[in-house]
Amino acid sequence: MKLSPAVLLAGALVGVVATAGVAVAVDGRAGVATAQTAAADLPPSAVEDFQYPQSEAEAAFKARGVKLKSGDGHIVYIACSTEPDPGRIEVYSNSEPNKPFCFRVTGAGGSLVLELPRVYAVRSNDYKVHVDMTVEEAKVSFDVAKNEWAGVGKTLDPQKRDHALVALSASK
Repeated sequence: MKLSPAVLLAGALVGVVATAGVAVAVDGRAGVATAQTAAADLPPSAVEDFQYPQSEAEAAFKARGVKLKSGDGHIVYIACSTEPDPGRIEVYSNSEPNKPFCFRVTGAGGSLVLELPRVYAVRSNDYKVHVDMTVEEAKVSFDVAKNEWAGVGKTLDPQKRDHALVALSASK
């Protein structure tokens, strides 16, 4: 069977366009092809918005007043327990003195954007922790070494102003 140059060209076009992810239909005339995008046949793309799962964020706010906003999923809010947990970060706030807010780090590190008022101390375990806070209109940051309990915010402020925790990040 001998193929005409027009049919060979149409076949080559089909191969090139199909490789590019576009569906091709030959309209019945030798060598004439029409391209149709396959986008309508594809499911919508999953784009991560890094928002904290709404039901969990609402539960945390209702239970303790902490606003969980967004993160990479590697720092999660948890109920505090007396069991040892090398991935736990404890945050102390004058909103509930002597009752920490607990977070667990999974993996090599993570980040979490939140809003927790009146924070004065952070306890780390197997992770170095970096906290970003706001006081009035200023942003301040503190680092907490592995396995340390450190005063932050109001504890270190010469004016003893309340500081809000706005971001946590942790790394091994």
